[in-house]
Amino acid sequence: MQRRINDELVNDDSWSVALSVVRGVHIPPALSQLLRGCQGGVVAPEDLLRVIGSKGLSPRSIVRAAQISDHTSPVSTKEIMAAVDILGVKASSIILAINCVCEQILSSGPALRLWAPMFKEMMSEIELGYHVGSSVEQLGIEQGMLVGFSRLAGVGVLLKSSPDSYEEWHARTSFVLNPTETLEAFGCEPYQVSSLLMQQLGLGIEVALATASTLGQIDSTIIESKPLFATWRATSDWIGALRSGAWEPESSASRELFWQLSTVPGAPLLPSHISALRDQATAIRSGNSQWTWHLPLSTYEETAKAMVYKRNNNPFGASWSRSLEA
Repeated sequence: MQRRINDELVNDDSWSVALSVVRGVHIPPALSQLLRGCQGGVVAPEDLLRVIGSKGLSPRSIVRAAQISDHTSPVSTKEIMAAVDILGVKASSIILAINCVCEQILSSGPALRLWAPMFKEMMSEIELGYHVGSSVEQLGIEQGMLVGFSRLAGVGVLLKSSPDSYEEWHARTSFVLNPTETLEAFGCEPYQVSSLLMQQLGLGIEVALATASTLGQIDSTIIESKPLFATWRATSDWIGALRSGAWEPESSASRELFWQLSTVPGAPLLPSHISALRDQATAIRSGNSQWTWHLPLSTYEETAKAMVYKRNNNPFGASWSRSLEA
């Protein structure tokens, strides 16, 4: 059943709970300002350099995402600029933001069995969003990545906020998202947390509402007045279809909006960009995304070891690199 965004829904107690949860995630003000600038299309590489030294941000994530280096030692300005030149300012900013949120989730010390499968699924959808965005000119890789991030971002933040409730919910539901179960466990739904997180990141009210509309299955008639809502939902539909191996979403609106990705009945060959997209999706589906720039260290195994060290020794004072060395 679809829901409407109205005063009753927005003022629901569950939204108040979600807001409280999101306020527990520290987003450096400089990062929010950078992302707001990216939304307006007025950000230069120099603007990103001024932000990158802010506490809570890891320039290594950008360098690793650009595949310039995978080391854990401090990166140079030259390496950062080379990475931004490869990725672009907007994509680099989004990578910084995703890494910032993920590292805070990890810093709360969840068990490996709770965070690793969720992170791997989330990164698979982020990478699929990247590939969808690179194939659709009016979308772009940045929005594709954000849509991929949005579905499980709220789940991750709930893990950080309510570890005991999360563990009980996880054991009871096997990680299946059901509104009744999540409301009972957390007092709000993951899509509400994701929506408000997008706003806290500095991405604006339209992105927040597009996230809520898509993930919360809220009344689709609001999409007609906001083009972003339509592209956001279509991106989510395409990511879901590629993740499941269906290749194309059931929604005719989503197929028509991203017509570049739809096949022509009776055509003897797949266009090269569709074939490449399906190959990429097949590789991700068979083994999850291999991207690890969202982690503080190079691999899941190294990160898990560092988390154990931080929990047992100095959970608040040790840096990730220092934890690994120890």
